[in-house]
Amino acid sequence: MTAAGCGGGSGNSKENGKNLRTVKVALAIKAMNSSFAAIPVARYLGYFKDEGLKVETTFTPGSTQAIQAVAAGQMDMAAPVPQSLIPDAVNNRSDQRMFFNWARSQVASFAVQSDSPIQSWADFKGKKIGAQSLGSGTIPLAKALLREQGLNPDTDVQFVSVGLEAGAYHALTSKQVDALMLFDSQYAAMENLGAKLRYFNSSLSEQLFSTGFSAKQSFMKANPKVIEGFGRAMAKADVFATANPEAAIKMMYAIYPKTNVPGVSDDKKMKDNKRILALRTTHLTSGDPDGHKNWGSFPESGVKAWSDFSVATKLTPTPFKPEQFVTNEFVQAFNNFDSQQIKSSAKNYKFEG
Repeated sequence: MTAAGCGGGSGNSKENGKNLRTVKVALAIKAMNSSFAAIPVARYLGYFKDEGLKVETTFTPGSTQAIQAVAAGQMDMAAPVPQSLIPDAVNNRSDQRMFFNWARSQVASFAVQSDSPIQSWADFKGKKIGAQSLGSGTIPLAKALLREQGLNPDTDVQFVSVGLEAGAYHALTSKQVDALMLFDSQYAAMENLGAKLRYFNSSLSEQLFSTGFSAKQSFMKANPKVIEGFGRAMAKADVFATANPEAAIKMMYAIYPKTNVPGVSDDKKMKDNKRILALRTTHLTSGDPDGHKNWGSFPESGVKAWSDFSVATKLTPTPFKPEQFVTNEFVQAFNNFDSQQIKSSAKNYKFEG
């Protein structure tokens, strides 16, 4: 795991204060990018601080490692994908549950180059598929989707670790792999590099929500105000970043300076990052959580879709109930803020780093 606890914290950041509770969060990404801009926004604007929290982030190779870090007590929270947590929570009866539905529609999919000979699901047989790492949460989903389409993912394909962004794109263009199984922000980054891609989804996968925040039930029971405050700060940050993505990206540069890549013009960096954030925002705002005041909620239909999908694709042997996997206990608290005030503030905000 790569620690990134303090980030930059430069400029006019309001994240620091006295008597704050440190919360350690494991993100299943290699490094901060603009698809997760809500976190630096919540740090920079003091949304976490307003809840008495100081959030420290750590980056992991994939969801499996993030989940394990929480299980081991190294981290308080993780941001995994459901297909990685479901076997652990349902089959192994672990103590971990998702408490905040963040990416409300599916962000992961297969992709091939536009001129690839792979034209149908059957064409994946015998092919190499690139993933962020062999511990990435996209692999369980990839295997499930392949099973849904009548393939045996254990014998019909080979998964290869290709990393992210330029490395993954090079693996695809140099024919080291025939396809990729990554997520929205990575494909947007590749398209920023000039990639021409085609995507494979299924009707069932489109019903599935994606990345959420998880914690042990024992931690949630002992620290309900921490969970409520974290989720409320994230909801506020999502509202702000949706209303003013440019300011959100500049806050990311301030809190995580390595995201402000040298040697690239400011205009190109901003354009590329706004494209990535805009694509992720379509998933974060799916179903209009702002209008319905249900930021962080897990819909019954979405949990049932995951249960049906898990049984059909052998993630779990039998259907499961929502309480085995998620909780909506804190949703009312997550939405206890003035969204219109946040939007107005965001639209009038002038970043002064």
